[in-house]
Amino acid sequence: MCFTPIKLEDISDLISILSPIILLIWFYYSQKQVLSKNYYGHINGIYSGFVQPTIVGNLTDLSAGIILNIRDTDENGHFKGEFDYAERNSSQILIRSINTFMGKMEFELYTDKNRNPFDLKDNRVYKGKMFIVDRLDYEFENYKIDDYMRAEYEITHYRELQVMKFKLLKTRASESIGLPSIFTLYRKIGFSFDPYNSVKVTIFDSQTNVDVVTKE
Repeated sequence: MCFTPIKLEDISDLISILSPIILLIWFYYSQKQVLSKNYYGHINGIYSGFVQPTIVGNLTDLSAGIILNIRDTDENGHFKGEFDYAERNSSQILIRSINTFMGKMEFELYTDKNRNPFDLKDNRVYKGKMFIVDRLDYEFENYKIDDYMRAEYEITHYRELQVMKFKLLKTRASESIGLPSIFTLYRKIGFSFDPYNSVKVTIFDSQTNVDVVTKE
């Protein structure tokens, strides 16, 4: 067999072809890393909203709400926090629970352009998961965090609207979590009329709160 020797010119040509491709790949991943950190840095906050009550029957004037606090989001999109959930009628809170969660948001790279935050089609959309767990201070040497998981929700985050939609995917076997299967929460923005204040006053801070019943 006859082998054609590789010339210096051939190596130079190959380098000239590969260099722009390598630079393009490097630029893509470096930009994605910078922009993802920027995105993850803005996830933390308080989200709230009114939701569909889970109680069924002849009870009237039912309302329900969630106040959710995301905190400690790291540079890879892992976060944790807790949310307060309650259902009430006109005279008392019927269900109330504080739930601990952890989760992960996935970053997508979008083209840079001017975006109308009030146009849903113009929003950057990100997906993630939220896992409701019994506790975060688990015995990590003897158990996995999955052993403490109660439910898994899919998250759809509309970045410009600052809205998160949650959809229940699964629960721990033979256990009812007593929470809505679908709900939408809005980020607290500090105005007196934002959803956080409405939910807090209507559901949690009403002067008619008596005979509170906590649902396990």
